[in-house]
Amino acid sequence: MMDSLLAPDSLGMPGLVIRATILLSAALALAWLARKGSAGVRHLLWTMTFALLLGLPALSLLGPSWDVPILPSSGSPAPQRPSPLVEAPALDVATDARVTLPAPDTPLPKAGSAAVAVADPVSPPRSIPLALLLWGIGCTAALVSLGVGAVRCARLVRGASPLRDPSGLRQAEAVRRRLGIRGDVRLLVSPTATTPMTGGIWRPVVLLPTSSAEWSRERWSVVLTHEMTHVHRRDVLRQFMARVVVAIYWIHPLTWLAARFAAVAREEACDEKVLALGTRPSDYATHLLALAADAHTERPALSLPMGQRAHPPLEKRVLAILNAHPRHRSTMAAGLVAVAISIAGMSAAVARPVRSVPADTVTAVVSARIGSSGIGAESDEYIFGDVTSVAADRQGRIYVADRLTPSVRVFDPDGEFMAWIGREGEGPGEFTWPVDILPAADGKLFVRGSRITTFATSALSAYPDSVAETWSIPPYANADSWRARLVDDIYYYPHYSWRHESTEYFYMTYGAGGLMSDTVHVPEMGDLSRSPTAYYRVGPGGGGRMVDGLNSAPFAPRADWDMTGHGTIIVGDGETYRLHEFALGREPLRTIEGPEMKRRAVPRAERADSMRALDARIDSLPVPLDEVVHVAPEILRGEIPDSLPAFNSIHVGASDRMWVERWPAEGMASLRHYDVLEYDGSYAGTVVVPAPLLADPPPFFGEDVIVGVVMDPTFEVHTVVAFRFRLPR
Repeated sequence: MMDSLLAPDSLGMPGLVIRATILLSAALALAWLARKGSAGVRHLLWTMTFALLLGLPALSLLGPSWDVPILPSSGSPAPQRPSPLVEAPALDVATDARVTLPAPDTPLPKAGSAAVAVADPVSPPRSIPLALLLWGIGCTAALVSLGVGAVRCARLVRGASPLRDPSGLRQAEAVRRRLGIRGDVRLLVSPTATTPMTGGIWRPVVLLPTSSAEWSRERWSVVLTHEMTHVHRRDVLRQFMARVVVAIYWIHPLTWLAARFAAVAREEACDEKVLALGTRPSDYATHLLALAADAHTERPALSLPMGQRAHPPLEKRVLAILNAHPRHRSTMAAGLVAVAISIAGMSAAVARPVRSVPADTVTAVVSARIGSSGIGAESDEYIFGDVTSVAADRQGRIYVADRLTPSVRVFDPDGEFMAWIGREGEGPGEFTWPVDILPAADGKLFVRGSRITTFATSALSAYPDSVAETWSIPPYANADSWRARLVDDIYYYPHYSWRHESTEYFYMTYGAGGLMSDTVHVPEMGDLSRSPTAYYRVGPGGGGRMVDGLNSAPFAPRADWDMTGHGTIIVGDGETYRLHEFALGREPLRTIEGPEMKRRAVPRAERADSMRALDARIDSLPVPLDEVVHVAPEILRGEIPDSLPAFNSIHVGASDRMWVERWPAEGMASLRHYDVLEYDGSYAGTVVVPAPLLADPPPFFGEDVIVGVVMDPTFEVHTVVAFRFRLPR
């Protein structure tokens, strides 16, 4: 279950077409190399190719995977490196200077909005995708044609009578024994058939025209040898398999080309066998031309007519017979072809086409996966209830805080459990609800819950295990999972409060003596002061009941912020790709332009889903919408933005790198994309995390590791995942 969560989005039909292209290209190349060799080898090659094409979907699901970046990138264009930046001046929180780094050549357009009636949301499209519909129509038509051919073949058999000629029966028996055919082969005379043909997948039958009563002994020998060779090689079954492959892959032009080459190889292999058994090429060609002259165009049937005029062309077939040199099917050549096409087929099956990414983009690799379903006999150390914070120290150890089992767990870089830190309780080193973990550079560990506890590493331990200091926090302190900071031995505790129907975000500060008097306020920008929740009043007493999802419209830009290790605050409004840095006293220091990228339109399907969910939420209210407090103005006006936000969130990681999360490209919602900006504002690259990391608790960003939380959508259990990455430069 979790492996599927960590895998990129399935590419579906395009991926299958690419795998088929790999296999068919290899088969065509091998057929060209074997063009002067035995037709039997080419016949074997195409049989194995069609069998592998039928098994590609199953092999792709059951086998390992091999990433092949051959699909074009989707979504917005890759971000471009900004123009060379002037060296950022050293920050001085006492100055009032504002430094603006060079902007991209093309300014970012502002988000617009399109009026959409909230009470009448746009329904999501229910129709089948056009590409899938076209494929289904073509596949159905081809399969129906195959079924009609089988019915016509069955009618031919039912309308035929057994061969009564003793001489023909004796010749047929001699050929059957000479070819080593086991089981009976029915010989029937059909008044409808105008040329000899072979049919029957499980019960082989040879249909002969009524004119066969006038054939010479030599023609009987040629015809029976040719048709019995088809039976011996089970060519009707091979033809059936080829037509099923054409039905499934009808949209791929190489499939039709392969089917044509397979038909040529099949007939040439039979001709080759007839000549190898002693028939003179000139006599064989004469009989073949005579049979073709008596034949007329037949309606398609699941059979193999001998004197057909197409696939392969009769003229080329006769020339090949007359110019034939003795060829014997080499066991070594057949073995080499079988091995080569098998390798190509397995390579195509395990190939997982992934979207090509720009040179500045890297995909993080899973280095540890911690957690279990909680069902069965798993160890308690690996079962999480409600993960509230994750972090990693400089040694790569991973820390996990859990609210339901109040404690902090330590794991090594590979995800192996090491120890518990703290336990449930009210005493020193005990927790009621730990919500934030902060590993310090000196090896200490700060854990925030109902109090702030500092753990230090004892002489006999490899991890922080002893209580060094405890600070009490005000009773009104919130329990949200925001990232605290430690700057110059000052602990900055993120907090918020409601004032005059708006929200104010700030940091409470703690030093050696505990809570300090000064408070650091986050500058207001965008919708930062908007209430985090909406509510409606209940009863005459003025109580309220909260309503999630109404304080902000879907796809509306959302402001975000974080604190740097320099003691400054980075804020962005989400409307534009600009980050603003402020000193602790709210003095503006500089503006950082993000990588140039065009704003993308909201995907139609996502808009429809969001509107449907919003409409359902409004319909479930027991009061009119205008009686709900703190509803977003866009929702009240019935407006939904028609372009996606410039970014989703801002995180400051190790070395004060700024991690700016972008909205995922369409069809890639299970991935997370982060643009990485160095502290001087230069673009360092984009890191793609192949997992749907939760925003709460926020991921931890280290020098070369990202630790986040993924929730199983079925069991709603948390799994902690660590990723390793290396930036392009």
